[in-house]
Order: sequence, then structure tokens, then C-alpha cells
Amino acid sequence: YSDGKSNALKNISFHVKPGQAVALLGSTGSGKTSLVNLLPRFHEYTGGRILLDGVELKEYSRSYLRGQIGIVEQEPFLFSRSIRENITYGVGREVSQEEVERAAKAAAIHDVIMSFPDGYKTIVGEKGVTLSGGQKQRTTIARTLLKNPRILILDDSTSSVDTETEAEIRGALNELMESRTTFIIAHRIQSVMIADLILVLDRGEVVQMGTHKELLAQKDGMYRRIYDIQTRIDEELEMEMARVN
Repeated sequence: YSDGKSNALKNISFHVKPGQAVALLGSTGSGKTSLVNLLPRFHEYTGGRILLDGVELKEYSRSYLRGQIGIVEQEPFLFSRSIRENITYGVGREVSQEEVERAAKAAAIHDVIMSFPDGYKTIVGEKGVTLSGGQKQRTTIARTLLKNPRILILDDSTSSVDTETEAEIRGALNELMESRTTFIIAHRIQSVMIADLILVLDRGEVVQMGTHKELLAQKDGMYRRIYDIQTRIDEELEMEMARVN
């Protein structure tokens, strides 16, 4: 894939089995988002091959691919409409209230919705209630569950929330990932540890590939360096919080 000046991605080769979770770890600009954007054909690749079920990706229409792929973005977007309309947006079929509530419960947002006087008819946005970042995230997870995609793309979905909310979102994401092929874009090791395969990207190339345990054992590798730095920062933060309390 080329960005017009040079190859944004190069020398990348890996295989994913149905139902596996693949994590992409790297700094901003390393190529994580560029790589997953090839799957729904937001960008077109100019060299190499991408196969889905043994068929070249370009043989599938964009509309078909995007119907098979669910994306949970870092900054979830909700319309100034009812919560129900936001959950059912883009599903492409008639949806019963029972289905909506089942998805909301799986995404751990149902109880929050029912705490509002108008329940699922509650308007969100400027003319209605203001949802927190975590509540917005869980609403979009419910939407994705309802869509029932074969492939998931989780774009750093817990990076901008507090620890308690992160735990709730992780629970909802685990429900969402069940039996689905998942691509996880992340900056933090904690977000990728459960993946079946982790790709460490740097300047558009895969510099390391393996499981959390395998990569951690490579003491001179980028993954281990990131792990050590993040662990030290977390420990210092815990010590600082303990002093404050």
C-alpha cells in the first residue's frame, strides 16, 4: 500500500485463522491503522495479496466487505437521536426490541439506558442526555453486536477512559470477540496480551511477530522494551497514588 510518496506498508506477511485475535502494536504512524484499513478497502493495496477465505480481497465488493466487518473506534460517534436508533444504525434489517436489549446487556449498557426516564427512547447529544466516553463506547459495542460481523476491528477502544470504565468495556469487548476474527489496534501491552498473534510495527514494517510470551522472551526486541517502560510507568503511578491517599 502506497501513500503517494512511498510505501506506507512493506514486507508484511501473516496468516490468520477464523476466530483468532490479532493485535497490532506500535507508535503513532507505525502503520497499524493503515494495515487494518485495507480490510474494508478504505485504502487499496498496490502490491502483494490479501486473501479472505482463499479469495483475493479485491474480488469482493466494498459494500459486502463492510457488511462483514464491525469497527469499534477510539472516538465513538453517536447521532443526536434516540439511543435505540443509535444502536440499530447501519444494521440493515428490521430489529426487534428484544434483540436491541440483548445486545445492550451483552455490552453492559442496558442498565444505564434503563436508568433514564425515557429508556431506549432517550435522545442523546445536544438536545438530550450527555453520555460519558465509556457509555458511548458501550453503545457502539452494542451496535456492533447487533450487526453480527464476521470480522472485528477494535481501534484502541479503551485508551481514553478511566480504569473502572476500562474494565467494563473489556468485558463487553470479550463478549463481542467471541468466535469472531478480531484485529486489535493498541498502544498498550495490556490491550494485546490475550491476542493469538501480536504484530509489532515500526515505520510500516513488522519488526516482531508472536504471542505475548514469545515476544516477552526476546529481551532485545521492541516489544520487551515497550513492556518494561509501560510497567515502570504503571508502578510509579501506583506509588504516587498510594502517597496521595
